[in-house]
Amino acid sequence: MTLPGRIAVLIPEFPGQTHSFFWREIEALQAGQGIGAQIISTRLAPKPVWHDWVEQASAIQLYPLPKAELARLMVDLPAALPRLASDPDIRRILRQPKAWAFVLMALRLARICRTRGLTHLHVHSCANFALIAALCHQISGLTYSLVLHGPLADYGPEQPFKWKNAAFVFVITETLRAQVAEVMPDMMDKVQVVPMGVNTDHFSPPKVPRQDSPVPFTWFCCARLNRVKGHETLIEAAGLLRARHPDLPFRVRIAGEDEQGGTGYHRDLDAVLSAAGLGDIVALLGSVTQADVRDELQAADGFVLASRHEPLGVAYMEAMACELPVIGTEAGGVRELITQGQDGLLVPPDDALALALAMFRLMENPDLRRTVGTAARRRIVEGFSSRRSADALAAALRDLP
Repeated sequence: MTLPGRIAVLIPEFPGQTHSFFWREIEALQAGQGIGAQIISTRLAPKPVWHDWVEQASAIQLYPLPKAELARLMVDLPAALPRLASDPDIRRILRQPKAWAFVLMALRLARICRTRGLTHLHVHSCANFALIAALCHQISGLTYSLVLHGPLADYGPEQPFKWKNAAFVFVITETLRAQVAEVMPDMMDKVQVVPMGVNTDHFSPPKVPRQDSPVPFTWFCCARLNRVKGHETLIEAAGLLRARHPDLPFRVRIAGEDEQGGTGYHRDLDAVLSAAGLGDIVALLGSVTQADVRDELQAADGFVLASRHEPLGVAYMEAMACELPVIGTEAGGVRELITQGQDGLLVPPDDALALALAMFRLMENPDLRRTVGTAARRRIVEGFSSRRSADALAAALRDLP
């Protein structure tokens, strides 16, 4: 098949904290393969993060539906009903009243693609947006593909229906591939392992080499404020470091926000910091842009993220691309990214003491920091550039019938 000129990239609740790596893939797809992409979102994120590229992306939101648009969709609906009713899975799904809202969004999605010349739906989700894409395929015949970014159980019901007509599915780790093989073995012929990547030109080492003995030593952490990210373990590790080495100057800067825009888990962490008396060395930065993240990474001396579970870890990739020594956890797919002692250090999740010891080890050994940082940068450039996922997407699109 000839490569399409433009495709739709479907991203739920755009723009969010973690959406920069989708944009990097889109840029690489255009620059390297000549394929344009239009971001389409279910709705505006409840707490949007206005990265410096968001305006350029010109995303389209499916919801809420303008009244004039709703009237047009109601005209389209009768023609779509026979196509929907021909699939027994869809007939079953439509017994749920809320499913009809997804039908309307699928109709709108089909209309947008038709008017804008978008020939394929690439869905960065296996949740409701995957259901909308599958319905849109049934209505319009548009091909679609899915990307699984985390454990299948996190993405809700109807997975076999969402997957059955997908042209192909990317999963970001071998761990997730094994999980899909156990749950949906009949889908494995369309599954490829394709990690998301980072722009290694944007995320790069600082122009001025990092100091051997920085004062204070700056640790940076970037992850949404959610208990799964292990921020309390990191704070506890900082407390252990201070107690064991009171003369060791260091600070920890944590970028990211909770799902409530600062009124949820953020407040819990504020209370933890206050109770521990660590407010002077641990800072919660809140929501940050892609440019802010790069600036923090280039100014930092080390990166640490104590996740309890991590499908792979784009935040690790960004830090490694900036040639930072990284500490991660032996959780999820992180071991597919970081090799212990070679391009980073790994500790068990929920083990504050092991984390504190790893942090101290790097702080006290500039040679180890340089060696690990250099290997980390090489690992990302060779295996996790955003060009890799863009090239894989182009190859899969080329193979469409």
